[in-house]
Amino acid sequence: MNYRTKSLLIGAAAGALLGAAFAWVSSESDPNDPDAQVGFAKMGPTDYFQLGISILNLARQFGGMINKV
Repeated sequence: MNYRTKSLLIGAAAGALLGAAFAWVSSESDPNDPDAQVGFAKMGPTDYFQLGISILNLARQFGGMINKV
């Protein structure tokens, strides 16, 4: 398996795990309150902005680690 294919597979697996973890955390709610807002319904515009900046920062850190090798 060449370097590019291996990189794509590792990236896809990491993205799937990160997405599953994010969905799990955002879907947790209080089982005693049926009217409680869940996950993304509770987020405001600044939360979305902060989430986007965090994702870009994570991508920058991955890029920095790859450039060190």
